[in-house]
Amino acid sequence: MSSYGQTSSWPLGILIPLRIAHQPDIVLEVVTADNSQGDSSSMAVPTNNSHAVGELSVATGSSSGNTSLARDVASLRIREIDDSQALVLIPQDRSLESALQQLPSTIPSPFHFGTEDDMPQTESLHPFQLQMDELVGRIQQTDQRMEEICAILQQTDQRMEQVHARIQQTDQQGEHTQQQIQHQIEQILQTLQQTDRQHMEEVERIVQQLDLRRQQLEESLQISQQQAKQHIEATQQKIQQLDRETQGSRQQMQDIRQQTQRQIDNLLLDVQQLNQNAQHSQKQHEQLLRQMHEMGKVWSHQDRLSPELGLQESQLAFHQFVHARHRVQAVLTKPSAKLPIPRLFIILPVPRPVVDGQLESRQSQFRLYFLCECGSHTMDKDYDNHHEVHLANHPGYGLNNQVVFINKYGPYLLAMMYMVKYGAKTKDLVVPPLLNLNHTTGEGYNIGQLVDHTIKHLKEATGYTDGDTTAHQSLDAKDLTNIQSHLKVMDGESLSGCLSQMMIQKEHYAWICSDHWRECFEPTCEQLEYEAKVNVASGDKTSLFYTAVGKLFRNQMVVHRRSLTEVDLEQDGHHSGSGILDDADDFMSLSLDFGRFTMSAKGISDGEVKDVAICIRDLSALTLGDLEFIQQCRPTVLTVLETLYEKDDDRLANILQRSPSITSLWIDCVMERCVAVIDLVKSTREKMLQGEDKPVLRIFELVGPKVKVKVSFDEGSSAVDMESCITLESSRKNGARNFIRQYGWSVKTLVVLGSINDDLVGLLHESVQERGFSRILHLDITPTSLTTSGLDDMSQVIHLSQELTYLRLSLENLREKVQMEKALRLLNHHQDRLTSLRLAGRSVITWLPQICLAFPYQNRFPVLEEFFVECDVEDNIYPVSRQWVISVISDRQPPRTPLKVFAVTDFFLRSEEWEKLIRAIDLSTMEELHFDTKHFGHNELAFLVDHLAECTEPSMPMRVLSFRGALIQDNNTTVQMFARIREMVPQVEIRWSSQVQDR
Repeated sequence: MSSYGQTSSWPLGILIPLRIAHQPDIVLEVVTADNSQGDSSSMAVPTNNSHAVGELSVATGSSSGNTSLARDVASLRIREIDDSQALVLIPQDRSLESALQQLPSTIPSPFHFGTEDDMPQTESLHPFQLQMDELVGRIQQTDQRMEEICAILQQTDQRMEQVHARIQQTDQQGEHTQQQIQHQIEQILQTLQQTDRQHMEEVERIVQQLDLRRQQLEESLQISQQQAKQHIEATQQKIQQLDRETQGSRQQMQDIRQQTQRQIDNLLLDVQQLNQNAQHSQKQHEQLLRQMHEMGKVWSHQDRLSPELGLQESQLAFHQFVHARHRVQAVLTKPSAKLPIPRLFIILPVPRPVVDGQLESRQSQFRLYFLCECGSHTMDKDYDNHHEVHLANHPGYGLNNQVVFINKYGPYLLAMMYMVKYGAKTKDLVVPPLLNLNHTTGEGYNIGQLVDHTIKHLKEATGYTDGDTTAHQSLDAKDLTNIQSHLKVMDGESLSGCLSQMMIQKEHYAWICSDHWRECFEPTCEQLEYEAKVNVASGDKTSLFYTAVGKLFRNQMVVHRRSLTEVDLEQDGHHSGSGILDDADDFMSLSLDFGRFTMSAKGISDGEVKDVAICIRDLSALTLGDLEFIQQCRPTVLTVLETLYEKDDDRLANILQRSPSITSLWIDCVMERCVAVIDLVKSTREKMLQGEDKPVLRIFELVGPKVKVKVSFDEGSSAVDMESCITLESSRKNGARNFIRQYGWSVKTLVVLGSINDDLVGLLHESVQERGFSRILHLDITPTSLTTSGLDDMSQVIHLSQELTYLRLSLENLREKVQMEKALRLLNHHQDRLTSLRLAGRSVITWLPQICLAFPYQNRFPVLEEFFVECDVEDNIYPVSRQWVISVISDRQPPRTPLKVFAVTDFFLRSEEWEKLIRAIDLSTMEELHFDTKHFGHNELAFLVDHLAECTEPSMPMRVLSFRGALIQDNNTTVQMFARIREMVPQVEIRWSSQVQDR
């Protein structure tokens, strides 16, 4: 037995708390007895064989119940027995006995439970009674404190009632103030309505004036039509009279008839022009009505502006007008030397759909338009009509990089735009204010908006200030030659804008349109043609002409049949032989029928001109004399500009047989005719190989809107080699099927704009399998319509295309189970060769996780360069999908190919995820970024600007930044950020439509 029971040495009258291990809710408190006190306690007086040790209390750990030991603590009697040395616990409450028996062994042992009979009866100890009194006093103090707290709470309730009363009073005052404001607003609206009525009356008065002007124009048109009709009748009567007078000379009468008929045609053209002018006047009238309606709205706002602001704007407009006039005069009065392209040109925004007649505030796409320099030098002395500078009848040219173009030519363009806006006049040229630009405008906005928007854009881009003299300078030939590299021009397309260059004075040239050319120089050309025909008898003048041509081209000549493009000779001196020789270094193409007098001309007949290129617009228009002329010229290059149809096949074969000297053949053709034309040329060449005149044809090209085929022939044999580039809008057309069936092995580029089908893929597979290889370098397909068989054939074609460098898969409708299975199969088979991937479908949360789980981005798509995700506007995209899309950019370390194009449409990312994605962009390789989603806002744009600023690359290849649909407002902050981007990446094209809402 433990010696713990010997507790006679414990201090008496002390409360000892004992906390039991593993039982945090039970506390043992031992109160020792003080034998020195005479008063009785709850501990019995020790007997001879035992003595009182103390009192043990058990209490729970809850603080809410420990208000009084006398009420809430169960006391235990403890005895120390001499003979057993054991402590006997006597619980006053028997319910504690079972609990104490479960106490852990950490309680000093041994303990035994007993009863009150085991201890002698004695009086309660006095110290314990004192403690109880003290506790009761504390409880009373606590009760008093609680009463004070209750009183404070009552006071607080009273204060809250006062506050509520004041709030009600404030609400009543607010309602009264709101009623007063509403009354003031109604008064203001009444005042505005009255002002609007006054302005509308003014607008109606102006409209009435316009109606009167329109009626006057219509009356003038009727008079002009009557005069034209009378003139035509008089001309016809004159023809009849001439017929009676010239019965003896049929040939002369026929010539006069032709000349008169041309005059009639010109008169009819004049009548048509008058009709067009009337229609244009009607359109201008309607346009002015819209403008006046807009002006009425603007006036109602301007009347509320301060007079000082209106005066400042007037002064600024006058200041701009004066400086613009100086700039334009400096350009127009400078003599123009011979230039490679027209010197007068402007840029205008590309027409786009607009709302309520308002042009988009940040229009960014422009096209270049040339101006016809007609004036006094193109006017007929017999007519009083004035020629004014106008836009050429041409759709304009696109700009490859308009930022670089505007930075280089901005001041000159600004001068031209001011010329268009305010007009100009010199000795020879007249530019009316606001040129007739109807054929370049879009429905819904007017000319002034286009011009003003362009001027504003140029001033912002160039930093121009009024008074700057840099725009006074004209462009020289070198500058105009460099312009050609900035324009989007198709192969073989002329960069003249349907204008022709002519010499109007010595060393002074101008570019004019075909209409003014016809009006001014057609009679001169007819006279030139007549003189040339007269002189052909001797052959001297013709030989002189071809000698000049030989000097120009160094034994090369280009013959344009009946097509007048340029005349660089003076009107008065270009008839003479000396004039031809003197100006032989100038390119010259005259509207002459060379076939009638070429036979005796030196340079052609004696073989001095060795390389002759003949360009034929329409084979069906050729005559027998034309065919003889082509044969006599022995051409080396033959070009057919218009589409070759089946009715022209025999004529083409005839020309090839007559001209075995042709080494290069270029024909315009559509897909449906490609196979027939190729077979025709091949069969004709094979027949010529069996004859005496062996053909030397080596290169044969077919070019059309969606097809480009190049056929190469071996010299002296019928062996052929081909390569072709095809773009198909539909894979179901017979022309495409026939070409793929016979020449599919030659395809290097195949782009199917729609969904490719099993039939076309099967034909392509058979064609390349027969040859044992595929030449495809560029493959762009959408496999939506393919079945399992089509997928097998496509996989075989890709496998046989060993030189494939670009493979693009457009996977659409991915929420459909069948399309998802196709996508997973294609990605699994071709992920190592995939360079461009487009994922599209509604309900992105249903299909993107499947791709993410099937293809974790790590170690996948090693050569991917372009990535597109197009989905709905959904905010609840799973995090795993978002992280997978981010990893497309972030996980592109070598040896993976760097990403060049990244595009997301209606895709959701959190702000911190956008920042992570942007920080991971490799600016040394990225060319296009498309953030076309409403979840991209100002904060994300700021991340991008900062990332661009941190780039250490000397130049970034970024070409396109697209924010269409992004929540980026049109404010000063946005303008500044875009300006910073253009400073860091001058060549970038920013595509953005402003939003009026914020996230």
